[in-house]
Order: sequence, then structure tokens, then C-alpha cells
Amino acid sequence: MNPTPPSDRPTVWPLYVVTFLATYTIAVASISAPGIQHSLEIPETRTSLVIGAYSATFAAGLIMSGRLGDRYGRRRMFQLGTAGLAITAFLTAAAPNLELLLIARLLQGCAAAATTPQVLSSIQAILTGERRLRAVGLYSVFAGSGTVGGQVIGGVVNSGFGPEFGWRAAFGSVGVLAIFAWVGARYLTETRSPNPMGLDLRGSIILGISLFLLIAGLTNSAGIDLGSPLSPPGPLVSSAVLLAAAALGLGLLVPHSRGRERAGKPSILPARVMREPGVRLGVTLSCLLFLMIGGFMYNFAILSQIGLGYTPLESGLATLTLALAFVTSSAIAPRLVSRAGGPARGGPRVLLFASVLQACGLASVGLIALLGLSPFAAWFMVAAVLIGGGQGLMLGPLVSVVMTAVPDEVAGLTGGLIATAQQTGIGLGIAILSTVFAGLAQILPMPTAYGITTLGTVVLSLVFAFATVRLRAHGRGV
Repeated sequence: MNPTPPSDRPTVWPLYVVTFLATYTIAVASISAPGIQHSLEIPETRTSLVIGAYSATFAAGLIMSGRLGDRYGRRRMFQLGTAGLAITAFLTAAAPNLELLLIARLLQGCAAAATTPQVLSSIQAILTGERRLRAVGLYSVFAGSGTVGGQVIGGVVNSGFGPEFGWRAAFGSVGVLAIFAWVGARYLTETRSPNPMGLDLRGSIILGISLFLLIAGLTNSAGIDLGSPLSPPGPLVSSAVLLAAAALGLGLLVPHSRGRERAGKPSILPARVMREPGVRLGVTLSCLLFLMIGGFMYNFAILSQIGLGYTPLESGLATLTLALAFVTSSAIAPRLVSRAGGPARGGPRVLLFASVLQACGLASVGLIALLGLSPFAAWFMVAAVLIGGGQGLMLGPLVSVVMTAVPDEVAGLTGGLIATAQQTGIGLGIAILSTVFAGLAQILPMPTAYGITTLGTVVLSLVFAFATVRLRAHGRGV
């Protein structure tokens, strides 16, 4: 039971700080990637692995951490998570080599997973009426603001502290904000679920290891020489082994989930929930959207700083129009959905329009890169308004549309699966799209490789549009 009944005026600002940090940490890592690569003298394939590793453990730990919060107290888990975020941020900033940096990033993902599920659960438990609706709206705004902060603040810090210490200071800023949230966590209202679900530790471990192996295999494949893939054979063989191990691990999750379902035990990927068409489509849409966002932002940081010679500050400022359009469209998305007929009818229409808008922006950026239009940053900032606007309109209504399309009895589990899919998408987006970009850059000028990769992402946006149409067909009351 809840130790404290819902309140009209509880402290909630620490929840917003962590919501901001969830996307800020990812954006900071992406814009810091060239600095990490230069400072530690590691290839781009290893840099993208460092960035994506965080998402692997983040995704794998979300559902279990949510259940731990339901059972042992959401404020308690929030405090543990924010303390872990601060410690791992400073460990990341101080890492002297690739191996320790990778370990710190994996632990950082675990810490982030401990905090994030507690945010919406706490809002649901301690707020009522209009304050709850306003808090949910602010949740999306702070999540979008983290993207702005990560690109701009991360760029300022990277440039201010130089190529050797800039990325370290940027990760250190994550630790400072995490301490701020940890101090505020003592004022949060403690809540628990009256009927907490059991845990699936084995399933969480299998999922985490499998995702990490998948991301490692995909990023490692960028080191294969496209002109002579068997000379040397090492990258091809190691990539095949990693991907095969990932496939085996993900394959084991199916009988594992079915076995726990037969035994009446909870599973990290509950089979009865995954059988719902609306859930499968919602998870696919969430993964696909964040795959596009994560991969696009990472590749832009590499192109702008390594390919075009921009400073991190210049790179961050070039994405400012994208980020502002993202935040603005996220804020107005609920009203657009309402005017279009509500989540069941209007939501899919907004998502369809948003995916086409993003596709137009991606196509424009791809053509700008292929044609070599100059100055690139100015042209990019114009086209990026379409990308940011589209992504904001996709992110805002997506959860409400999916929740409308699934039965009420699985809505809670669906929310956890969607959050897991989002983080998985970021890791896969960085791994897949950076691998395509790096592979093409072996045989083509970097701007040309970037243009082709971005044009390829248009296809993913159109797949998102198709899946949105399919989702509407499974909605309730439509």
C-alpha cells in the first residue's frame, strides 16, 4: 500500500531533473564522441560501442527496476539510482582507457534504469486531477529539453575544456545534476504498489547481455574492409560470433518467457502481453523512432566535428533549431491530437503526418550533404526544423496512441515495454546507422557517406508511417 496518500502539493521537481538527465546523458555522449575518440585514441567503432552500451543496460533494467520500486518503495529506488548516476558519471569522466570507460557506461545505464521507471509511477501515485495532467505534460517537455541541453551545453563544455578534458567535463556535468536530484529526493513522497509483481532477474540478465552483444557485433562490423572483407578476417569473424551469440541470447528469451508464464511467474518480456498486436506494433514504433533519433544525432556529431572540422560548440549550435522545434512540437502535440479526434482517431493521424514531415527533413539534409551546399550548418539548420518538428510530434502522442490500442489489463506492462524499446532503439540506432556511415566512408567522401546514410533513414521514417496505419487498425473504439 502507499505509505502516504496522494497530495495536492508534493515535491516533484527531482523527478523532472532525472527526466531531463535521461535524454541529456545520451545527447552529451553523442556530441562528445569525437572528443572521446581523439583523447583515448580509439577507433570510431569502439566509440559508438561506448555510446550504445549505456542504452543496453538501461533498456534491460527498466522493467525490473520498475517492479523493485513498486515493491520496496519508489523514492528509495530513486535515491539509489540518482546516487548511482552521480558516481558512474564521475567514473566515466575519469576513465583512463576504453575498458574502464565501457564498464562505467554499462553501470551508468543500470543507474539510469533504477530512476526512470519511478518518475511516472510517482507522478501517478502522489498527484491528482489537473496537477497530474500538468506533470505528465511537463515530463515530455523536460525529456525534450534534455536533448537541447545535451547538444548545446555539451558543446559549450567540450569546447571550453578542450579536446582532452572537454568530454570528461561534459560527463561530469551529468554527475552534478544527479547530485542535485539526489539531494531533492529526500523530499519526495514514498509510494509503493499495493500488489507488486514479482521479479525476473535471469530474464533481465539475458536481455542485457544479448543487447550488449548485438550492439557490439553491429559496431564491430564497421571495421570490416568492404573492398576485402577477409583481409584481415578478424573483424568479420568477431562480428559474426558476437551477432550469433546475441541471436542465441534473444532466442532463449522466448522459451524462458513461455516457461515462466506456464509456471505463473512474471517475465521480463511477458508472453501474454507480447501476443497483443497493439503491443507489438507499439514496441516496434518506439524502437524505430529512437533508432532514427539516436543514429542521426550520433552521425551528425561525427560528420560535423571530424568530417567538417567544427568545434563541439559549433556542432551543438547547428542542432539548436532541431532541438527547439522538437521541444515546441512536443508541447503542442497533445492539443493537435485532441483537435484531430483524440488518441484513438487523431493520434495516428498526427503520427502519420509527423513521420512524413520527418522524412522530408531527412531527405533535405541528405541532399544538402550530397550536393555539398555551403555553408553546410546554415542549410542544415533550415532542414533540421522539419526533422525536429516531426520527431516531437511523433514522440508526444506515441504513448497515448499505443495505450489506446491495447487492452486496459496490460496497459501497465505495455508502458514498461515501450520504455525498454526506446532505449533499445537508441543503442541499435547508434550501432546500425553509424556502422553504415563508417562503412560508406571507407570508399566515399565523408559528406557523401553521410548523405546516403541519411537518405536511407527516410525509408525507416516511411516504415514508421506504415506501422502507424497498422496500429490504428488495432485501436479500441475505431
